[in-house]
Amino acid sequence: MDSLKTRVKAGYSRSWVVRRYSKIGLWPSEQCVCDAFWPSNRRILDIGCGAGRTTIPLAREGHVVTGTDISLPMIRQAKALDSLNTLEPTWGVCDAADLPFAPETFDGALFSYNGIELVPGVAGKTRVLQEVWRVLKPGGHLIFTTHALEAFNRFASFRFRQLIRFGYSRILGRAIEEMEIGEVVYDPAQNLEVYYMQIVSPRTYRRLLRKLGFKLDYYNSRQRIDEDLDPSWFVDFDPDFKFYVARKAGSGGVDVRAK
Repeated sequence: MDSLKTRVKAGYSRSWVVRRYSKIGLWPSEQCVCDAFWPSNRRILDIGCGAGRTTIPLAREGHVVTGTDISLPMIRQAKALDSLNTLEPTWGVCDAADLPFAPETFDGALFSYNGIELVPGVAGKTRVLQEVWRVLKPGGHLIFTTHALEAFNRFASFRFRQLIRFGYSRILGRAIEEMEIGEVVYDPAQNLEVYYMQIVSPRTYRRLLRKLGFKLDYYNSRQRIDEDLDPSWFVDFDPDFKFYVARKAGSGGVDVRAK
């Protein structure tokens, strides 16, 4: 897992990738969801913030925002892009699975642009969600997005081929780098942005959220939000990204630092 995390970090530290992520601004769907669940002047943690695409707009709207990313070059670029902002966010380099914040620090947390899919393994994603639960105040909302393993889109055939490859490798005992369903691992010798990604079913995230003490208050696709459509049973199969808004509820979360 550590080697995969190192690859992810390396990919998002490349200068051309940093430049690519230097455009500032929320998607219309992000704006809609954030406005609905975060009234003004909230303390927000922006995880995997990159060069500040979402962090800076949220700060300009009056939130007190902390932007974190695993990539130091991304954080340096975010600081440079934010140099003229009068409501300067706080920036930090850290691993989303080991957040350097006290319990119940934030009113909300954002993990945008499917960033959680770059965290290796379902166990790694679980640890991230545990950490978010820990640092959120009771009633605080986590907003994040993902792809879907079952989505009907132009990548469906690729995902199907990957599933067949994974299955045959397990049956025949062939060694491949992908250890779990939905993983795609690329050669680190290539000059790429994405060296690792895992696309799982939204059912997996809904199950994890329930298990860890979150209540899913809203779930819809970006396309349906942009078209002002309510959620439906078809959202899992919708071709666009999925939005999850999960509220910290009760005391069912697990403090990973106690282990």
